[in-house]
Amino acid sequence: MFINQREVPAEFLYYQALAARRNLSPDEQFQFSNIQKGFEGECLYDQIFDEVGHQNVYIFRDLYLKIGGSVTQYDSIVISDENVTINEIKNFQGDLHYEKENWYKNGYLLEDDAFSQLRRAKGKLIKLSKNSDVKFDVEGSLIFINDDFRLTAEDQTVFEKTVTRSYVRNYMKKLNSRNRGNRAKKIANIINKHKVSNEFFDKNPDISMLKLGLYCGECKSYDLEKNKFHFTCNLCGTRETYETHVLRAINDYKFLFYNQPITKNAILKLINYEIKKSAVGRILKKYCNLESQGRSSVHIFKYYDLKAAKASAGEPRYKDKLVKYVSSK
Repeated sequence: MFINQREVPAEFLYYQALAARRNLSPDEQFQFSNIQKGFEGECLYDQIFDEVGHQNVYIFRDLYLKIGGSVTQYDSIVISDENVTINEIKNFQGDLHYEKENWYKNGYLLEDDAFSQLRRAKGKLIKLSKNSDVKFDVEGSLIFINDDFRLTAEDQTVFEKTVTRSYVRNYMKKLNSRNRGNRAKKIANIINKHKVSNEFFDKNPDISMLKLGLYCGECKSYDLEKNKFHFTCNLCGTRETYETHVLRAINDYKFLFYNQPITKNAILKLINYEIKKSAVGRILKKYCNLESQGRSSVHIFKYYDLKAAKASAGEPRYKDKLVKYVSSK
């Protein structure tokens, strides 16, 4: 069973919000594309596991663990009474060759060594096992989830540590054939106690380089017409409530300025004061917790992202009307 949700990566939501407010550089666009592709691969892994079944194991997804003073990210940790299995998920596409601890694509050396990442992740959990009351064995595999992927290597042991798409279902069935009893529950609790937030994410853009104001959630246009309860996009016709626009601004601010406090004035500045201060304050109160910091107060977003906030809001008094936008590019 899945223990936690796989959230959209903070880096992806950062670039998404950034792209709505300024042009991305080629390097930023490359990073954005890679993060999106990686997340799509992880979601496909989850989908296949759902189809195969995972009722006999515990599964942590997209987890950050602090062990031995350092933080390690895990795509998937599968826990049974027998052992703990780490799955490092890769959505690589095309032909890859592995030789002497290096990965090559079309003859070009790739920067990261997936096996090194897997070894480090295994080492941290082995260390956790040694320091815990419940000892457990740790194994791991690289999961190449894309069906358009081919791997070659002279060292045949490489294939013992990798699972390609055509074998993923059988691999997952084998994992789910194990037992999930009291021992697995204790191991899951031990791992859960070391869970931390993503400490690697620390991006903050120059706000003077951002386009301020409200934009259409469908086509990203800033050409909006203000009505009594809604803004209507003059480009695609989408109509969204004041609440939706402020909520999107709160979400944007959270991921654009990840380590900075959310204040009413900060949100007003981001939306270029296009909605009254009293309305912004009311919406902040609905979706955030107020926390005092000395003489000032800051807002803590109750939800991970915009999607989670909208899902919890219930039936709104005034509804959005989304129009599917097709770019002419």
